[in-house]
Parts: sequence; C-alpha cells; structure tokens
Amino acid sequence: MWPFAFRPDGAQLATSSNDGTARLWDAETGQCRVVLRGHGRRVTGVAFSPDGGLLASSGNDGLVRLWDPRSGRMIRELRGVADNLTSAAFNTRDSQLATATNDGGVHLWQAGTGTFERELNVETDHVWAQAFAPSGDVLATANDDDSVRLWYWTTGRETVNLADHRGRVRSIDFQPGGALVATGCDDGVVRLWSPRTGELTAALRGHGDRVYQVSFSPSGEKLASASNDGTVRLWDPSTGDLLHTLTEHGGRLWTTAFHPSGAMLASAGDDMVVRLWNPSNGRLLHTLTGHTRRVWSAAFSPDGSLLATAGDDGAIILWDVTNRAAPARRATLLGLAEGWAALAPDGRYKWEGNATAEFWYAVGMCRFEPGELDAYLPEVHRLPLDAPF
Repeated sequence: MWPFAFRPDGAQLATSSNDGTARLWDAETGQCRVVLRGHGRRVTGVAFSPDGGLLASSGNDGLVRLWDPRSGRMIRELRGVADNLTSAAFNTRDSQLATATNDGGVHLWQAGTGTFERELNVETDHVWAQAFAPSGDVLATANDDDSVRLWYWTTGRETVNLADHRGRVRSIDFQPGGALVATGCDDGVVRLWSPRTGELTAALRGHGDRVYQVSFSPSGEKLASASNDGTVRLWDPSTGDLLHTLTEHGGRLWTTAFHPSGAMLASAGDDMVVRLWNPSNGRLLHTLTGHTRRVWSAAFSPDGSLLATAGDDGAIILWDVTNRAAPARRATLLGLAEGWAALAPDGRYKWEGNATAEFWYAVGMCRFEPGELDAYLPEVHRLPLDAPF
C-alpha cells in the first residue's frame, strides 16, 4: 500500500497499491465502493481536489487519471507532452493540478477541463516532492539537484531557489499561515525558510539520518520531523528550539501526522507499530499493533475520529481515535486480486468478489474458509456490505 488520502468530507478513503488499482472505501462501513482500474502497473499516489469532486491517481504507466470519486467513472487522462507523469498534487484552491514528470519537469493543468496551462522549467532529472502554499498561488518542488524551488502558479515564474541543502529533499510542508516552509533532507537537517525572500531562517539539527517527513501542526506552532534514525523530533518553528525527541520506535520512521486538533501525533515505520503521542509534552499515549510489515503512511480523517495506516503488508487499518484514552482498531481493509474484504477485531467481516484462499479464520493450525464457522462461533459472522463496523 502506498500513500493514500481521505476525501475532504471524510466520507471516503482512496488508496493506491502495487496491484495496479486505486480503490475507494467507505470510511464508515469499510466497504470497497469502487475499484479504479486502468493504470495496469503500480499505482503510487492518489489526491483529492479541495472540494472532493475529483480524484487524481498516478502510477508507473506515466499517466495521471482523473476520476469522479462518487461513481468511480474515469473523467480524463492527462499525458505528458513528451515524458511520463509520475505524481500529482491539487492546489489548495479550485481544481488546479500540478504533475511531476520523469525528466524533472512540472506541468500545470486546469483539472476541471483537462486544459494544459504551462510547464515549469525545473531542469533536473526528478522531482521528489511538491507542495502548494496555503494561499494556492505558490508551488514548491524538491528537485534532483538538492534544491527546492518556489514558483508562481499564474506565471510559472521561479520566485526563489532554496539551494542550501546537502542532500535530497524528501518532504516539504508550508506553515498553515504561509510564513514559513519546512524541508526535510537526506543530510538529517530540517530547514525553515521564508517563502517570500528565500532566506534560511533556521537549520534544525539533531537527527542522525535522513529526514523523510516534516509536518506542521494545524496551528503552525509546532513542527514534527520523522527520520530514518528512528526518532520523531518536535520543534518550535518560531525559535528553532527542540521541544521533544520521541524515541520509543525501533527502526526507521517513514511517516508522522498531526491530529486535526493538534493534540495528538501519530508516527510509524519499520517496527510495524503505530505510536500516538502528546505533542505538548512528548509523552507516549498509545502503541497500536496490527500491521505485519513496515508502515509507510498515516493520516487522520478530517473530523479527527479515524486514523488510517497502511504499508508493505497490503492492509489498511482504520483506528477509532474518538476516545483518546482508548483508541481501538475498527476495521482492517484488504484489497484482493478479484475483490475486497473488511475484517473487525471481534470476528465480524464482509467481503465481495472472489476471496477464495485470500483470507480465512484460523484456530490453532487449522484453517477455515469465511462462513465455515459462523454457525459455531456466534461472534464470527458476515455483515451486510453497507452495515457499519
């Protein structure tokens, strides 16, 4: 499972996978509503438009496809002028879309009509990350020459070049108010910049390995960085001071995400567990187990009631975090080759399509097909597809 996205209203979760599909799941029932086929090869990213009316998917076939997330209908394909498209990001306003190409270029589109507007002449071999400023008028790209460049959307003009990196930049995040932009780099340094002048305002040192994600809190008063050194560090972006170092993980970290309230932080990586923290004091709140391989992605739903996590085991786990004192697994979502399945921890399940030999109930060393034990174990039973978990 690769990075995924909640629809802005929180009703759907879009996922991307090595199996060549993107899937749309109902966040309340765990039902897979639509399987989006067409890429044919690995799908590496999905993104919703701000109003939730469009879904963009990108993959290894060099195309970006736009879908209606409610019906699953493909609206159009976007093709690079001469090169393959590798990723897509929606602007924070309207339906403007930026797509990166495999030769280091960035194409700007009007997603609603599929109109190609212009190409940004980045002039590097690859774009590793991109992010829009909160105002929507500036796009930041992390480039193969270890720079981060900021561009005006309306003119395609480069405004500043943040070139003082000593390695590849893996992540970019704008402060919610737009006063700062943070970059996470392979040299282990988190840098804060003025997007208006390009001035380096702070170099936050402490990580011992590459920084894979930087994320501002919703208020912009804290910055979290997740690193391959196995730690998450919390910083005060106004002073550059290190607030807390979160050290309970065992292995590289790939993702960190703030709860919409800012009162909780999730982190995950190679040790297969998801940890929840109090960002105010750095205290570990909960350790969530369930994944069987590394965890790549974590995201809270917009209303803060759910946390979704996914990784190399091919499963999406939805955690109910409504009760912050006792978060619990609500459902595990599995995209199967010819269908899908959703499982609850107490034995309830639902599935559709051909699930033979794809999942089963186990007692000791004996395996039982779905439904085979329903008559004998009252807690194990199949739910209607539209029933909530």
